Amino acid sequence: MNNILEYHSRMKRLNTRHAASQKKQRQIIQAALACFTENGYSETRIADICKRCNANTGSIYHHFKSKELLAAQVYLEGIRDYQTGFLEILEKQEKAREGIFALIHYHLSWVEKNPNWSRFLIQKRHAEFMGATADGFSSLNKVFMKGCSDWFGRHIESGTFRPLPKELFISILLGPCQEYSRLLVSGVITKPGVKKAAEELGFAAWRALNINS
Repeated sequence: MNNILEYHSRMKRLNTRHAASQKKQRQIIQAALACFTENGYSETRIADICKRCNANTGSIYHHFKSKELLAAQVYLEGIRDYQTGFLEILEKQEKAREGIFALIHYHLSWVEKNPNWSRFLIQKRHAEFMGATADGFSSLNKVFMKGCSDWFGRHIESGTFRPLPKELFISILLGPCQEYSRLLVSGVITKPGVKKAAEELGFAAWRALNINS
């Protein structure tokens, strides 16, 4: 009996420490993103990130071995946040047309709500530190593409969508959104606004994907 109680107590402590570690990592990532946005990646020092999240240098290096690996994790965390929300929206959509419009609205709304992350994802896609994201990026994309393929596949089978390769579906759906996002985060455009843009891009994507268009 004592051994069982001791085991549960030990597991509880481990889970608590794990949760605290994840929370601290998240705080460091958010602080790094803020510093990269304000100062630029090259100009940001670890000391700047420490000050931003009220952590010491040892704590930063405990979680991330270098600024490059931290930047890579900032990128992956942005991708994870975006893709998780995207798939959650996708799972709720039973009808094809409503799904297309919901996904495009989600994409543009996420960009609008997360301008720093959006700018970082757009600008740093080919940065040197991106080599450290290869495995993580591949794992995230595998889950993301599986979810997308399953949803689009159902509507191909029902005769709603054209029978295109899954890569083309994502390109047609999100390609114009990504270009609009680049203009949005760079400040080139401020109108017609996300709601109107999502509506127009939704119509364009629906006409491109719907087999009867």
